[in-house]
Amino acid sequence: MKLLRSGPLLAVAVVVVVLVRGDGVVGVLGALGGLLLELAAFQVGTLLGVLLWRLRVRYVIFGVGRELRAWSTPRLRIALCALPVVVRVGARSVRSPVRRRLWLTGLTSALVAVGVVVGAWLIGPFGVAVGATACLAHELWPRRSAATTSPGWYVFSLPRLSGREAAEMDASPMVSEVADAVRAGDLDQATAALSTVVAAHPDLLMTTSAQVLVHTAAGRYVEALQVVSGAVGRDDLEDRDRAQLMASMASATASAAEAGLLPPAVGVPAAARAVDAAIGFGLPRYRLAGTLAQLALLRGDAAEAARLGRESADGAEEVLGRADSLATVARALMAGGDNGAARTVLAEATSLAGWLPRVVGTAARLNVR
Repeated sequence: MKLLRSGPLLAVAVVVVVLVRGDGVVGVLGALGGLLLELAAFQVGTLLGVLLWRLRVRYVIFGVGRELRAWSTPRLRIALCALPVVVRVGARSVRSPVRRRLWLTGLTSALVAVGVVVGAWLIGPFGVAVGATACLAHELWPRRSAATTSPGWYVFSLPRLSGREAAEMDASPMVSEVADAVRAGDLDQATAALSTVVAAHPDLLMTTSAQVLVHTAAGRYVEALQVVSGAVGRDDLEDRDRAQLMASMASATASAAEAGLLPPAVGVPAAARAVDAAIGFGLPRYRLAGTLAQLALLRGDAAEAARLGRESADGAEEVLGRADSLATVARALMAGGDNGAARTVLAEATSLAGWLPRVVGTAARLNVR
């Protein structure tokens, strides 16, 4: 069982099997190709399930690394990155019954992936078939953490979900209305939708997340921090919940210090501790690159802030996240004395979400220089 939960160990096993059979380097490369093919099959299956079961696509990202081209709307982002070796599809349910639609989408994804494995064994080289099979086994093992949720979790674990976690999912259409209004820059509509969510589901973490989103979008970082702080002490949280809360706390604290709402001597170490806590609860460090970039800038390390900001922007899956990270990059370039490059970066941030407080604030600082 441990083998199926461990990607690195499973990869080693695949290499050993291929080499023992005598396929050599060609077989190992075929196994790598099979793995990538199977990952793509899961994502294509997810996209098919989204279309069949009427979910909403949030993003489709081809590849990893530096973004080369993107097409964005407030609701959808399609991006092409420098290394087009994988594809990522994100979706959310905006209609009830939420859990049934998510389960059917996960099942569709799994069936497409199984079909690819069957085809690989029938017509593909041995290495490709072994790599695809190993990937299928790994992805169908149910696991859910701050870092990832496997397709197998949706197929095998989601139907048994109950209690608060089930209620969180069932409330997602209402919370999506808040998020949609924020992404469109309509904060009045977002506030009205949030009031409805708070009245209907005052105790859900999704409600907390929606409150933080609205406060942050309005530049009310201290209020966002207060909301998160009130939720951290709950005793019904899993590590993945705590990781997300600590990440939100770190971001709100860093933004409050940046905006002068908290003394940097207080805000920077507090945000750094929250980052460490989020990582301790299982959130990958790269998912915190945007906050780390802000902290580097607050410490006076403009070069590191620019590097981390670009990393965060290229890893962003939605428009607001990329715009916010680009604002950090522009501020770092300004701090390094390169106002021309800062204007170029800020122009993209403005085209994505020119109303964001950090984008507006960056533009104001840049225009007086």
